Amino acid sequence: MKPRTIAIATLAVLFAAKATAAYGQGRFRNISSVEFDYYSDERYGLVWEDVFISPLPSGFYLLTAAEGTNTSFSDATGARLGLAFDLPGDFYGEGSYTLEYDWGEESLLHTALLSATYESGSAMAGLSLTGEFTDSSAGGIVSPSLRYALMPRLAIGTTVFMAFHHYVPDGNYFNFAMLGTGEYALAPKIWASLGGTFSTVYEPENQFEKWSVLGGITVRPTAAVSVKSQVEYTNAMRAEVNPHEIVSMLLVLDIKLRRGE
Repeated sequence: MKPRTIAIATLAVLFAAKATAAYGQGRFRNISSVEFDYYSDERYGLVWEDVFISPLPSGFYLLTAAEGTNTSFSDATGARLGLAFDLPGDFYGEGSYTLEYDWGEESLLHTALLSATYESGSAMAGLSLTGEFTDSSAGGIVSPSLRYALMPRLAIGTTVFMAFHHYVPDGNYFNFAMLGTGEYALAPKIWASLGGTFSTVYEPENQFEKWSVLGGITVRPTAAVSVKSQVEYTNAMRAEVNPHEIVSMLLVLDIKLRRGE
């Protein structure tokens, strides 16, 4: 199984969902996401994840998750276990480990994540470090991110992904991706977002560049519930193998529950 290339939109949306209110402010929390991808060369994909966050004493949180990638060309299922924590001041972070099994290639993918976030007033800055390992490859991803509210109803943000992977016996590949988004409050509880991405895909059998445009709506009917929908168009027609376009639809449901509910 090849390490995951940079899943820009999904990672950025889930990062924003997890970062909001520092993991739930003492509440139990469930974040469910599902993404459907349709490829113009008649492939399709389904990516899903369900994360449950449980408050622990002294500002710690237990993270457990189930996830899967079920497509016409890959079938993988995994689980994640981690610990989130509040740091001094306006900092908080997460450390987690994910184990995935590829049913087609009968191989395991190990992923370790460490992230730290600063969030105060109108500004948020984060940095995550990811390591990915299989029987035939190893690599890592560095992801800095920034978000700033220019005014109460308008915010802009960017996330950069820099990835390096080594494939046995001697293949080394560096990938870069960048996501830029803007969010505008249409109403006190409704936000619209618009953005785009640019990324490279350099792998043993395929090298190309691709770009995308995306837009979405986030509705927060209460402080405990958030629903985000997103549509993304990706142009990967410069791929050397199977040039294609992708239409992706993403839905994220974030629910916070009080203790005992």
